Amino acid sequence: MVQRAEFVFAAAAMAAQPLRLAVFRRAGEPRAMALLRLRPGLPEVFVESQMPLGAWLQSPQESLTELARALLARLPFGLRLGISQVDPRFVAPPVSPLVSTLPYIRTPWLAVSGSYADYWAARGKNLRANLRKQREKLAAQGIALRTEVLREPADMARAVADYAALESRGWKAGEGTAVSPDHPQFGFYRGMLERFAARGLAQVHRCFFGDRLVASELCLLERGEFVILKTTYDESTAPLSPASLLRQPMFEALFDGGAVSRVEFYGPLKEWHTRWSSESRDIYHANVHAGPLARRLVSALRRAPGLAA
Repeated sequence: MVQRAEFVFAAAAMAAQPLRLAVFRRAGEPRAMALLRLRPGLPEVFVESQMPLGAWLQSPQESLTELARALLARLPFGLRLGISQVDPRFVAPPVSPLVSTLPYIRTPWLAVSGSYADYWAARGKNLRANLRKQREKLAAQGIALRTEVLREPADMARAVADYAALESRGWKAGEGTAVSPDHPQFGFYRGMLERFAARGLAQVHRCFFGDRLVASELCLLERGEFVILKTTYDESTAPLSPASLLRQPMFEALFDGGAVSRVEFYGPLKEWHTRWSSESRDIYHANVHAGPLARRLVSALRRAPGLAA
């Protein structure tokens, strides 16, 4: 869902170099599409840090290997096509002497089925006890715990601004990766969420200690799939976990609402994910060569001093 056209093209607007759109048709019908960075001999499928998957879309009946080779045949000196961040849920890793695949990340997901009560009872005793103790501690200190969900287009600018202010006070600011008003990501998330919210497809979940925003998650949903795009929290609240205090009622609403069947995290599997779900899969990269000679040539280029392929 998250790879729908407006999301991909909004990310493409931030690309540092021109991109090309490739379309594969069979009997006049589009069967595959990709956005490309054209490098001499070694084109790549476009991907930005905001995108969970590369900009490659194909019919499941088509072969990734043959589609890529057909594309390479139309490009000048096309030796190898790099396709980053491919989801095996949609395209199984190809098995071919012309293709090499590399693991990218293992990513968690959650099947939303059955009752929330059964789901929560199946969580680890430590998680359930820890969140109960955190709520009791906040109550003992007279701090009201409150969560809210923003869905309206008019709320998205404020939601992203508040998200940016919170993330800019954390560790990501030191690495230069935080969303901030002067970063291109700010305009991307604001515009994208406004467009999705106009069709009822965006939600921003937020947690407050009193009037203080302490956690926020930017999310998209469609066709029964709920995607958590980004999460931030107030690191000064440690050892409390405001993100977990937010996520519990968020998941409860998803289970009880009946409209969502799947939650996608689309980030590297971490220990905290395993407290919320036991399901995961490997996202991969694929390098498809035009033919055996092209593969040998690319291999030779990689070994040549001063050259990288």
